[in-house]
Order: sequence, then structure tokens, then C-alpha cells
Amino acid sequence: MTPHHTKKGTRRYRYYLSMDAIKKRPKAEIRGPQRLPGGMVEDAVVGEIRRLLRTPEVAARVSRTLRTDRPDLGEAAISASLTQFDDVWKALNPAEQARVVRLLVAQVTASDAGLAVDQRHEGLGAIAALMAPAKSEVA
Repeated sequence: MTPHHTKKGTRRYRYYLSMDAIKKRPKAEIRGPQRLPGGMVEDAVVGEIRRLLRTPEVAARVSRTLRTDRPDLGEAAISASLTQFDDVWKALNPAEQARVVRLLVAQVTASDAGLAVDQRHEGLGAIAALMAPAKSEVA
């Protein structure tokens, strides 16, 4: 699916359009939804990112990734910074939010069963580094 929009008067309607509809495939070959509201898809993806960042496995993986760059951070500090994702997300502007999603999401697949979000685990280290407490300087 790819993002699209339609304007009616002064209103702009955002949605995601299936590649089946774009390529005008025959109805017999079409599987899954053809159009989904933009807000619904984006809320589901952000919800999945929130769920992902709260899992202990992610904190352990990020801790291993950051151990070389930030040995001063323990797993507890990393877990604490990852749980503050909601506050950080609200403070970001839309361009920064899009960057975070690009770092963490490889692909979103829509089917009759629902949305499946494939994550990019290599982006976790970059996100955790941005959210981690500032490195203390020794004078």
C-alpha cells in the first residue's frame, strides 16, 4: 500500500491505497483491502512501536547494541528511557515522527486478517541513543 490523499473543498482526506488498485488488477486477483484510512493505519503502526519498545527483549537487545558506545548506561537506564517513548513521541514534529517510523518499521502489510508490522531491529539502537540520558562529561 502507498499513501494517497484526496481534496474535497478545503478538506484533505488521507488514505493508503493498495498496489492492486493502482495497477488495476482484475477483481479475481485482488486480496485484502483496497483503501484504508490514513489515521487508522498510522495509529496501529505507532501502537505496535509502543508495544515493541516496552518488551524486555528489546531492552536487552538495545543494551547489547549500546554497550560499545555507551558503557555508562545499564539495562535499567535503557529500559527507563524506552518506556518514556510516549512523551518523546508527543514532543516530536511530524517530520521527526516519520523518521522514527522509518528507522523502526520495515514494512506494513494489510490483509483480511489485519495489519502486520515488520520491524527493523537495527534502528532500535539509534532510537535508544536519542532517548538515553545525556552522557556525563568528566571535567
